[in-house]
Amino acid sequence: MDNNGVKKITIPNLNSKRRQFTGILIVLFASALFSSLGTLTNIAYEAGVSPIAFGAWREVFGALTMIVLLIIGVGRHSHTQQKSLSKIPGWQWRNLSIAAVAFMSYSLAIFYAFVHLTVALALLLFYIYPAIVTLISAFTGRELLNRQKIVALLFALVGSSLAVVGQMFGEEIRVNWIGIGLALLAALGISVYFLVGRKGYPSIPASYATTIFLLAAGTVFATVGFAFGEKESLLQPFHNASLWPILLFAGVVAAALPTMLLLTGIRMIGASKASILAIFEPVMGSILAAIFLGQNLYFIQIIGGILILSAAYILQRTSESKVVESSLEKSIDLAN
Repeated sequence: MDNNGVKKITIPNLNSKRRQFTGILIVLFASALFSSLGTLTNIAYEAGVSPIAFGAWREVFGALTMIVLLIIGVGRHSHTQQKSLSKIPGWQWRNLSIAAVAFMSYSLAIFYAFVHLTVALALLLFYIYPAIVTLISAFTGRELLNRQKIVALLFALVGSSLAVVGQMFGEEIRVNWIGIGLALLAALGISVYFLVGRKGYPSIPASYATTIFLLAAGTVFATVGFAFGEKESLLQPFHNASLWPILLFAGVVAAALPTMLLLTGIRMIGASKASILAIFEPVMGSILAAIFLGQNLYFIQIIGGILILSAAYILQRTSESKVVESSLEKSIDLAN
């Protein structure tokens, strides 16, 4: 009860259960799509396309895919929901810019972390970001931190670690302080992306935001590539036509669709839950690598996948609560 004679009770927001379940499925599906990046990057690299060049083409084709979808009406709000871009508050555009910078920063940082570190080691450092997102969300009061969410976070972190450690078997470990710093920078960048994406620019459709992110990232990747002597690799598709289907597939399946779906999921279930579920990616990545690259799939990676799916189950049963104020004069007598 507060000073005005109002009792506050916390009840489950039952109306959000279906939305929460849908959001969880969307994030898991987006993570599964993102997991194809490792396999596609390997295929492109063997054909002479460097990771930075692959990233540039992936973002460009992803942005073009989003533009085509918007032209044909996919991802656009209805006329009744549509809001003029000129009427969107300036603070939302500012937050969108912050998210775009975070998106570009983490993408570039993790790519270059792979250059200096063993890929699996870089991923181990990178996948601490759900803990960062969850703790910041709790400390700022934006989201609840309850026992179920903590358990789900621990399950997901252990699961992703097992999935990544499995990739280290038989591989020479490379350690470099620059690589460690880049991997941690990537974790911080994607944490900001999740946190701002929750409610930072609600009037801007996820499809519009995705297009902006991919256009900006593609421009930065290409600029960095040319600046660091990757011109030949960036132009490699013009000398090898067989690369175009791979790059187009990467743009659609590993950039446009998962980026839009992930942002949609973040808005539906919150930054912390979405970040916990997003690390399903290394599990699916290991499965795809085993299928298409002939890499071994170890038992601990299967256990990792089970743990992450268990985290998804726990989160699905955990609903955010809302505070309902009830005046003593106008509501039922809660004391009875």
